Amino acid sequence: MGRWLLLEPDPDATKRLFCFPFAGVGAAAFRGWPGRIGDIEICPVQLPGRENRMRDAAYTDFDTFGTEAASALEPYLDRPFAFFGHCMGALLAHAVADRLERKPNRLFVSSSYVPYLGISKPFHPSMTDEQLVDELRAIAIRLGDPDPLPELLELSVGVLRNDIDMAFEYAPPARPLHCPITTVGWADDTIVPHSHMGEWKEYGDVTHHVLKGDFFDFLGAPAELRDVIARDFKE
Repeated sequence: MGRWLLLEPDPDATKRLFCFPFAGVGAAAFRGWPGRIGDIEICPVQLPGRENRMRDAAYTDFDTFGTEAASALEPYLDRPFAFFGHCMGALLAHAVADRLERKPNRLFVSSSYVPYLGISKPFHPSMTDEQLVDELRAIAIRLGDPDPLPELLELSVGVLRNDIDMAFEYAPPARPLHCPITTVGWADDTIVPHSHMGEWKEYGDVTHHVLKGDFFDFLGAPAELRDVIARDFKE
């Protein structure tokens, strides 16, 4: 496993959902999720350059990430599996799925534009470090830390800026992924409005859901989202 997953997957799990975090954060983004959704084991993926992998060099391009993450996760893809990604996490999940010979049973994408648009809202490369710190502080509060340490926020700015630059430079041509896709939009999301996610149909057969909440509500794995995952994850 190395450090790609926070916990060793259960060898008796019948299905696995590998979850990819959004820009600037790590696998802790999924600490509000249950360990299982029905018979689906939740497996948060840890990216280098953050949290327990802070000393590892962060990736600077999706192609290298996709190839190396696919190789690292391959031993755990020996049963029905799916990928979930929120915002930039959806681009990461797509990059891995695109490089796998055996495709996931489903790709779940939440609040994400398609890869070929090469954008990473709500961030932009022109933002100052101070603006990024403000965004990181807001994210930390939503993750349950009411008073994030300034030192940690400053350390995270470099990771976030790297993620932003990587996303803005990533604009591969659309091509079918050869697996079904579930898009999850949020009714009150002003960052990635659910009506702007229609381009995912260029990547495969899409089932679209609009759930109550905003951009950050996926963090708590609300019942509606859990129901969508359980229903759309099919063998």
